[in-house]
Amino acid sequence: MIKDTFFSLPRFVNLCRKEMVESWKTNLLRIVLLYGLMAVIMLWNGYFEYKWDHSSSSDPMWTFLLGLFAWFLWGGGCLSASFTMEKLKTKTSRISVLMTPATPFEKFFARWFVFTVVFLVVLLITYKMADYTRVVVYSLAYPGKSFITPVDLSHMVGDSDFYTLCDNNWQFGAFVTGYFFVQSLFVLGSTIWPKNSFLKTFAACALIVVVYTSVGAFLGKMFFQGKGYYNLWGDWTEENIFCLLIIGCTLFTIVNWTIAYFRFKESEIINRM
Repeated sequence: MIKDTFFSLPRFVNLCRKEMVESWKTNLLRIVLLYGLMAVIMLWNGYFEYKWDHSSSSDPMWTFLLGLFAWFLWGGGCLSASFTMEKLKTKTSRISVLMTPATPFEKFFARWFVFTVVFLVVLLITYKMADYTRVVVYSLAYPGKSFITPVDLSHMVGDSDFYTLCDNNWQFGAFVTGYFFVQSLFVLGSTIWPKNSFLKTFAACALIVVVYTSVGAFLGKMFFQGKGYYNLWGDWTEENIFCLLIIGCTLFTIVNWTIAYFRFKESEIINRM
């Protein structure tokens, strides 16, 4: 019988260890699949890129690799978030989760930590491993091309002559907070639909976006038709817009995670599948 406390760090650490050790085969398979998929894509693109002679001193693959990291971050993050409550899919695993001697917050926070924070660490490690695999393979294949080097992720943001995903810190902040907002939608979806969570959440989000876009376009056409160009943002600067976007995404992310937690607490009372 546990003490009626909200959070205990030793118990939380043990719970995280339990979550990762019990499913180590599944987790290992997912990590290998993630590494293998990135390595294959990098090697395939490198085959077409490196067969030509390049006069530049920088690796011509870097532009592609930075974009690839962003795609795997968003896509993998959403897929990982949809696994947050996968143990609630069956009756047996559901009882096992709910009977674990820990508080509801610790159970939810442990699952959230593994599939949100640990995922980012795993993604970074597997991405660098796949990148070094590319460098080793093509350094051996083309020993005279000294520009084949590992990608520098610091080029994701910065105002320079080299390609960057984000030109300044405001854009990078919007990129990061936007990722966590979208990821939080899939965390929430996993608590609502433990079965086929990714597909159902994606379908629900796509439907909502289509409806809101259609309604917004209809209202805009109805109210502003014949009135010429209408500047929605007025005299707002780019920094103001990105600042508003960062604040909005942060608030909605926290709200989604909070709703997901309370939805998880409901599962201890009733199963709404």
